[in-house]
Amino acid sequence: MVSQAPLVDTHCHLGFEAFDKDRPEVLERARAAGLVACVAVAVDAASAGVAAALAVSHPGFIHPTAGIHPTEDCCGDEAEWEHVEALIGSGEYVAVGETGLDAFHDRVPMPTQIDSLERHLGLAIETRLPVILHCRDAFEPLTEVVNRFAGSGLHGVLHCFTGSIRELAPLVAAGLHIGFGGITTFKPREDLREAAREVPLDRLLIETDAPWLAPVPHRGRRNEPAYVAATAQCIAEERGLDLATLARATTSNARALFGLPGTP
Repeated sequence: MVSQAPLVDTHCHLGFEAFDKDRPEVLERARAAGLVACVAVAVDAASAGVAAALAVSHPGFIHPTAGIHPTEDCCGDEAEWEHVEALIGSGEYVAVGETGLDAFHDRVPMPTQIDSLERHLGLAIETRLPVILHCRDAFEPLTEVVNRFAGSGLHGVLHCFTGSIRELAPLVAAGLHIGFGGITTFKPREDLREAAREVPLDRLLIETDAPWLAPVPHRGRRNEPAYVAATAQCIAEERGLDLATLARATTSNARALFGLPGTP
């Protein structure tokens, strides 16, 4: 599928090992599908360094982030946090994260996750960068933490949204953008498509979360940025829009939120 308007994959892990064997071809397919940018998201300091190196190799197309994922073993490690702080301070990164809360996995205690999340939010506010949030089975505590920073200038995106309208409303009220990925296309997830219809168009973002969660008709394969077009098509149909209109709106949103090249 090729979009007639520019697309941005606002959340992918291009630096991960899953792309080591064919990364140039993956990027070529992304451009052929109409993508003009990819946000390469980190889960720790090492992956943030890889993302930054990719951005240097592909200027204007790949844009790196730095942060510590809540399920990483290093989530509560002080030295790791100081490394991430230094990376963000370099000015090479477009966002802080991904960070957030995850109650599905039990690798990191929730108090440690919350402390890390609060640190990331504080850093995002200090640097005026957007924050990228992960949430799995933890909408209530995540919203509670985010609301503590009300009026601070905090902005960012709850990526790979998997909730319903009930969970959507307080996140939008907190000023966040909402990122929708391949799960939106899965047949049983009508609740998620309903949320995709309801989120304000100027807060809507699309993503892959590659290499995971490939959308229909690619479900079951390794995900990659080119497949963001399938998710965009699904959401456009749900909202009664043509793909070009949806692509222009979400690309404008991405450029404005992450400070990407081009006119918002």
